[in-house]
Amino acid sequence: MLMPIFIDGHNMKGFNPEDLEKAINSSVDSFGIKHLEVFYNKKEDRLYCVLDAPHEEAIWKHHESLGLKCEFVTSVQQIKTEQDVKKEKLAIVGELASDLAHDLRNPMSIIKNAVDIMAIRYKDKLDKEIFEHFAKISRAVTKMNMLTSDVLNFARTQPLMLEKNSLLDVITNSLEGIKVPKNINMIMPEKDISLKCDGSKLEVVFYNLITNAIQSIGENTSGEILIRFLMKGDDVQIDVQNSGSPIPDDAIQRIFEPLFTTKEHGTGLGLPSCKNIITQHHGILSARNNPTTFTILLPKDIEKLSPIVR
Repeated sequence: MLMPIFIDGHNMKGFNPEDLEKAINSSVDSFGIKHLEVFYNKKEDRLYCVLDAPHEEAIWKHHESLGLKCEFVTSVQQIKTEQDVKKEKLAIVGELASDLAHDLRNPMSIIKNAVDIMAIRYKDKLDKEIFEHFAKISRAVTKMNMLTSDVLNFARTQPLMLEKNSLLDVITNSLEGIKVPKNINMIMPEKDISLKCDGSKLEVVFYNLITNAIQSIGENTSGEILIRFLMKGDDVQIDVQNSGSPIPDDAIQRIFEPLFTTKEHGTGLGLPSCKNIITQHHGILSARNNPTTFTILLPKDIEKLSPIVR
């Protein structure tokens, strides 16, 4: 059960800030007080505290024990903003992430391994239609793994494993889990670029961007997905462009927001996860229309930059 929230104010009167800091950073004390926020006005030598407390009397006693006399104590009610609600939702996502990893990833790995083994063992005994079903199962498991990864990649930021990678190899690896429809023409870069990056994390990014591009084009019209590399000074620019429907004007400014999605069955974490991964690489991920293009800007020499802390 949540305790009431109070705000108090008092004059420091030369009180030792170090002693106060110890009290503020401690856990719930004997009076049941927990400091949520503390604000200090240096000019007036005045302190204001936002507190969790069982009742008002506990706050008076708490500060008396520190040698401080409150000038006022008032109870307040928190009004949640849209941002507060989103933070709470993301906190719940974070708590569920480890459960998802344990409860879904292990069974999915067993399914995929079993299908791969059957495909190899019965290669000369089963007809083509059976192997097509095997391929469908494998792709479905891959998609489930990626949806789980969307949650995990957003909820937990792992340190980058930097190695020199071929960008073409990274994209090719990401395509292994994607079935590109026959109506879509994939245009890959003619020249490769190598750079220091976390290849497995960038595979997640390209998997998401290419899958989104395929969904945008659909299966009923011919289309193309163009991937190109450009050198921009000390940076590498990677464009993933498609000929599908443009991103709605009211959505393009929000597509990187956590839990925002235009898909009926989307998690709303795919693109935010991509943005987090690119940010970890000291890069920038952006989107524009006409034609629909996702642009990644990555430093060619990431090791010269200080690590990103989230």
